[in-house]
Parts: sequence; C-alpha cells; structure tokens
Amino acid sequence: MRLSRSVAPLLALSLAVSLAACGFQPRGALTLPEGFGPLAVTAADPYSPLADGLRTDLSRAGAATAAQAEGAAQLRILAERWDTRPLSVDAFVQVREVETRYAVDFELVDATGTKRLEKQTLELSREYVYEAAESFGNPGEQEIIQRELRRDMQAAVLRRVDIALRGND
Repeated sequence: MRLSRSVAPLLALSLAVSLAACGFQPRGALTLPEGFGPLAVTAADPYSPLADGLRTDLSRAGAATAAQAEGAAQLRILAERWDTRPLSVDAFVQVREVETRYAVDFELVDATGTKRLEKQTLELSREYVYEAAESFGNPGEQEIIQRELRRDMQAAVLRRVDIALRGND
C-alpha cells in the first residue's frame, strides 16, 4: 500500500501532534546545574566496571568529571551486589530458569559535603532459560546478561542523579 504524497505529511503531523498531546517528551541529556563543578565517581571497588561506565557516560554527556574526589562533587557507589538463583526446575530436578539480580547502593554529595541524593538502592533483574545440555553457552549468556544489567544500571543511576539535580536547582 502506497500513501499519496499529500497524505504522508498529514500522517506524520498527526502522529507528532498525538505524541505531544499525551505528554511525551524525549529525555534530554544529563545536565549539571551551573556552578555545580566537576563530578568524581568513587566506588568501594577501584576496578568497578559500573564506576568506569558512569565516568564515561558523564564525560559523554559533557559533565566536567574529576579524577580525584578532593574538592569535587562525588557520585559514590557504596556497594554492588550480584545474586543468581534458580526460578524453576524440571521433573529431573535440573534448573530450567534462572534469575540474575544486580543491586547498587549509591549517593550524591556536592563539593561542600551536602548530600544532594541520599543513599539509595536500585535493583534490576533478568530471567533466562538455562539449558543444562548446552553448558558452554550458559556462562556466555550470563556474562551478556550481566553486561546488559550493568548498562541499564548506569542509565538508572544517571536518571536519578539528573532528577535530583533538576529538583534542587
């Protein structure tokens, strides 16, 4: 089915109007308030992939990042926890479904030591089918799921930081 040239622009316009009417707005990039200064990401684990990812995301968003925490605001990653548990077993008592959970405790403190975001815990989880006969694929799948959870956690933490800073302007 082909749309005539006069109908296609009208269809695009009506779609745009309906999205605007429902309150849809594209999420903007993270912006730190004027005068907030550089932001350091600190973690209990100095080799934390989450902290590294947050530093990269903040830098990409144009936020001034600090290598050292002294004299800078701090996004503190207080703890990271991984948990994997079976969800279901088959008639032979072999695991068939698994859930992986990822929880992170964090807080945001400005350069003066004022908590801009109190300690919070975010938890994400994924469920997947575990194939015992394909044991070589399951560790790889678990690794992919953990990488996805970490990426989603980075986005969730940055959304919380963005909301906290916009609310405190």
